Amino acid sequence: MIGMIFASELEAYNKYVAYAIGKGFGVRKSKTRKNDKGEITRRIFKKKNERLEVRCGCPAFIKFKVENGVHEVVEYVSEHNHEFIPEHQRQLIRCGRTISNTCKGVLVDMAKAGIGGTMAYKFLANEAGGSQNLGLILRDCQNFLQSERSNLIEGGDCQNLLNHFHSMQMQNPMFFYAQQVDQEGRLTNLFWRDSLSKFDYDCFGDVVVFDTTYRTNKYNLICGPFVGVNHHWKNTLFGCAFLSDETAISFIWLFEVFLKSMGNKAPKTIFTDQDQAIAKAIRTVFPNTQHRLCTWHIGKNANQNIGHLYNKPEFKDKYFSKLMYRCRSEDEFDSTWRKMDEEWGTENNSWLQRLYDLRYKWSSAFGRDIFTCGITSSQRSESTNNVFQKMAAKTSSLVLFVHYYEEQLKHMRETKGQDDYSSRGQPTLHVMHNGILKHAASVYTRAIFKRFYDEFLQIVSQHISSTTFDGLVYEYTLTCKEIQGEHIVKFNHVDFSISCECKLFESKGWLCCHALHVLNANPSISVIPSAYILKRWTKGAKQGYMNDESHEMSAGQSTSNRFSTLMQNAFEVMSLGAQDENTMRIAKKNLNATMQPSYIMPPGIMNECNNHISCRKGL
Repeated sequence: MIGMIFASELEAYNKYVAYAIGKGFGVRKSKTRKNDKGEITRRIFKKKNERLEVRCGCPAFIKFKVENGVHEVVEYVSEHNHEFIPEHQRQLIRCGRTISNTCKGVLVDMAKAGIGGTMAYKFLANEAGGSQNLGLILRDCQNFLQSERSNLIEGGDCQNLLNHFHSMQMQNPMFFYAQQVDQEGRLTNLFWRDSLSKFDYDCFGDVVVFDTTYRTNKYNLICGPFVGVNHHWKNTLFGCAFLSDETAISFIWLFEVFLKSMGNKAPKTIFTDQDQAIAKAIRTVFPNTQHRLCTWHIGKNANQNIGHLYNKPEFKDKYFSKLMYRCRSEDEFDSTWRKMDEEWGTENNSWLQRLYDLRYKWSSAFGRDIFTCGITSSQRSESTNNVFQKMAAKTSSLVLFVHYYEEQLKHMRETKGQDDYSSRGQPTLHVMHNGILKHAASVYTRAIFKRFYDEFLQIVSQHISSTTFDGLVYEYTLTCKEIQGEHIVKFNHVDFSISCECKLFESKGWLCCHALHVLNANPSISVIPSAYILKRWTKGAKQGYMNDESHEMSAGQSTSNRFSTLMQNAFEVMSLGAQDENTMRIAKKNLNATMQPSYIMPPGIMNECNNHISCRKGL
């Protein structure tokens, strides 16, 4: 051992560690001696004493002389005064435990996907054929992940986040973010969205849910996602915000930035909670947008404010749920509310009184002709809430939250791709020879067709009890065998326009069973009238969307808007081209063709260029 030479401290240490692990003891770095220049001239490695209770004064050590980084063994003591660690436990010796770069990569990827250190360690141990073959323990995984989190936070969490957004924008100019700072230059509010969120908003931004019930763990910032519904009846994210407070000023700033990022296209309907500051901001920034309150939040607030009543089925089902979902007119709503007050003595409840004052924003009796995409469904809001609550609970920094947000965004888009694939072709029809049903199956996505099909099946329970005709419009009164009440359907036999007082089409975007009953009974109608097929619910909801808009673009529009149009068309081409090698070759060939000057330049400019080149050749 004496006289052995190693090229570096690392090599010397690794060799001694390998020897020590083979024998069954640990190693630690001990004393060093330095010269006048601060260079290490002596280095000692000793037997590892990890804790007080295992210290035993073991004399074993190895001493190196160091010259120009080269380590030479000058003294070595191999005597030990303790038992060696058994072979089956030697993988636990600290100095011998290392995390390979491969394992580090796996841990980082799993952490980004929201998988904790314990589950990640179990996965690695399983892949290695047991924890004894892994070369590390659970604590090593946890320490490494904590170190990675610290690296993200180091240098200022906010600055790291802004650097990340700047990098995203450099990669894709359509990535958008905006920040607001206070008088001392501290970040107060932040909004971001990527280019595909803008594209999704172009297609599905008619209805938006804005939720502020989430908080980040470390800074208690408000997290406000903007959520919509795509053509597969799935949630889609339009962007997200961090807010330092819930003042009208902050919400006005946010909504103005959101509107700017979406090309000044306001939603038709926006759902929020009961916050008055949000309501004021909506009136200011979205004056023509319908403001509705999410019934899921109302239910949560009811549980907190009138839990002694809300948790009783005879109150909740008979009155509260009916007031939210089943009242068909203002008179029915007022009558039901009075009966609730009389039976339960709620006339002096301050929370219910405030809710009554807002009835126009949440009850089915008001605004039934407002398009909502069915977002009043509590399950939809609850699913979004669960996702963001988990994200907020798992994160200690803004950067980590954004990483989780991006992973969730990626997952949602992968699901959308699977749904696109599943919607190809037509589903099996139990009613084989019905033109309306076949037409619906050919145009709607699977998820929307299922809802249309459920309405269609209810035709058999409808009965036309009376009919009137004024020379142009038929008016039908329909009754249901199982349910009391009637519905009035009006049908124009010239232009095939139809309306029902239940307002299902106006609120959700597909025809109700009452209207379908009338259309299906008309022998001259074999397809759904085009006016009653909303493109946002069809298989082709995104196809050609930007092409249609590009015809309306004025010559004076900004470069960024033109870039947006081309970017989103190109993304569609890339998505199709990436399916297999053959489609990729076709896509590349056509994309390369567009790079030729004669393809891109207008004819007039191209002629001028040709003339100029010809003139130079002539010289």
